[in-house]
Amino acid sequence: MTAPRTSVATVSLSGSLREKMTAIADAGFDGFEVFEADLIASPFSPSDIAKQAADLGLSVDLYQPFRDLDSADDRRYQRNLGRLQRKFDVMEQLGCNLLLVCSSPLPGAVTEDERLVEQLLGAADIAQERGMRLAYEALAWGTHVNTYRHAWDVVRRADHDALGTCLDSFHILSRGDDPAGISDIPGEKIFFLQLADAPRLKMDVLQWSRHHRCFPGQGNFDLPEFGSRVVDSGYAGPWSLEIFNDVFRESATGRTAADAHRSLLYLQEKVAERRSPTSSTLFEAPAAGPIENIVSLRVAAGPVEAGGLGRTLRHLGFDMTAAHSRHGLQLFTQGPLAVAVDTTVDSLWTSPGVPAHLPAVAQIGVRSDDPAQWQTRARAFGVSADSVSMPGVAGTDHDVVRMSVTGATSLDLRSRASAGAWQSAFDLVPRQPDSPAAPIVESVDHIALAVPADSWDGIMLLLRSVFGMTPHEGQDVVDAVGTVRSQALTLPTENGTVRLSLNMVPGRSSSTDTLPAARRGGVSHVGFACADVLSAAEQMTARGFGSLRISPNYYLDLAARFDLDQDLLTQLEKHGILYDADGSGGEFFHFFTPVVGEDLFFEVCERRGGYDGYGEVNSAVRLAAQLQR
Repeated sequence: MTAPRTSVATVSLSGSLREKMTAIADAGFDGFEVFEADLIASPFSPSDIAKQAADLGLSVDLYQPFRDLDSADDRRYQRNLGRLQRKFDVMEQLGCNLLLVCSSPLPGAVTEDERLVEQLLGAADIAQERGMRLAYEALAWGTHVNTYRHAWDVVRRADHDALGTCLDSFHILSRGDDPAGISDIPGEKIFFLQLADAPRLKMDVLQWSRHHRCFPGQGNFDLPEFGSRVVDSGYAGPWSLEIFNDVFRESATGRTAADAHRSLLYLQEKVAERRSPTSSTLFEAPAAGPIENIVSLRVAAGPVEAGGLGRTLRHLGFDMTAAHSRHGLQLFTQGPLAVAVDTTVDSLWTSPGVPAHLPAVAQIGVRSDDPAQWQTRARAFGVSADSVSMPGVAGTDHDVVRMSVTGATSLDLRSRASAGAWQSAFDLVPRQPDSPAAPIVESVDHIALAVPADSWDGIMLLLRSVFGMTPHEGQDVVDAVGTVRSQALTLPTENGTVRLSLNMVPGRSSSTDTLPAARRGGVSHVGFACADVLSAAEQMTARGFGSLRISPNYYLDLAARFDLDQDLLTQLEKHGILYDADGSGGEFFHFFTPVVGEDLFFEVCERRGGYDGYGEVNSAVRLAAQLQR
């Protein structure tokens, strides 16, 4: 048996119907749903669209929506049947035999099940005569029918071969309905399946549906459980996406279609994980490869900001231990950590297209004993994953696998062999400075990336699908400049945790830049972990670091909120160290560097007692101090 066919509603994408169809085919879908508004706006006839679909290798799986079929007014119901006939005429030209019929949200909707069954039977008789079928769907805001159980009960009572039900995950899960009952619906009576994820929001369900649906893996619904119940039923039709999302309607059609297809593969993999492997016919991606921790960074700085970035790295305990004469790279190291600074004007090697005036984290190097396995998994999800050969180093084609995460930042899976080979390419060795007695920082605790709004959901999906990262509860962080939507994702590894924080910014530097627009005070930063935050601050001070000036009012407030020793408070204030506690014994100490350029800064932190947050409560204080510099 083969995996389920994949489909997507044209309303989920931007562009003309022709553009959408091409993107749908290029993304790997088997078919699509024609949304009526797209057809009406198209200059092509239904038969032309059918031909174009066939040329692209696509099937037309569903025509939708047919609204307000039932009516307490018999004359209106009869007019609706006439309208139904006209839709069947269109569907015949499209080569489509399945029509989505929504439950009515109108005040004049039928409110007695017996009469509703009678009216649906009348429509089903006409459909059968025309060689068509009707998929009846409960809208979450329907007047009389607004749950999938009610819709199925009506269909069951009608007992007509041309009438089945359509299950829409949004309409079911947005109401908090238990999908367990789906298992009891005969699979052959589920005529169609529509899938959508969504963030948990407290708002009118109609507005929630029309503006905030997203692809599986981008929201908070338990779609793996929902999908597992669908598989239990024996449903054998397409898995389709119906997404209404303001950002998607403004985003690049091809990129959105690729994300859409990837989300269905991701969902099927998650459903398969809950089921017996021997009985599953769902997509199952190659297993994830081994992964350890973040070991290196490359920062595009350009000649203007390279000096300031180097000084900041030296304050943090890094020393420049090598340089590359041909490629303008400076290598800073501290213990097992390496930071390569690209000083070239256009940063072509490190991050193509990154403006030199805006330092940015261009590459995040993560240790893996099998980068090729990650490459195989990524490609199964349709993600570009390239083997990277290092300039001037032979035989390293498979030691590094690179995946783009944002428009400016890639994630590099690096084998152990790559470290020595890569560093051997640096041909200049400066005079070695006196190193600190002990490392100031020990590892990368977390990395925060600025992400444009139109890339947010796609990046979230990539990190969840390919890497299996777990999203934590998102936060809206308010500070002196505005509000930043922040979302942390984590991945437990063989010897720690990889933590990434996505921070949404409203736009890009320009229409051609890969970087998001700079936010005053900065967003992107690298958090380094240390064993003793006070010792780290003392050592950095000895290396010329000047701490941020944190308002004395902050420490007065700390004394009021937490039972901290006065000597500790004095030391925290002396070094500009901020503090948070989680109420369960976890504590977080952290301090920051000034912003380098327009966006990038660094953080030094110490976690105690299992604290797993990021000290978000201190963001406004941090920004206020950085804006004073």
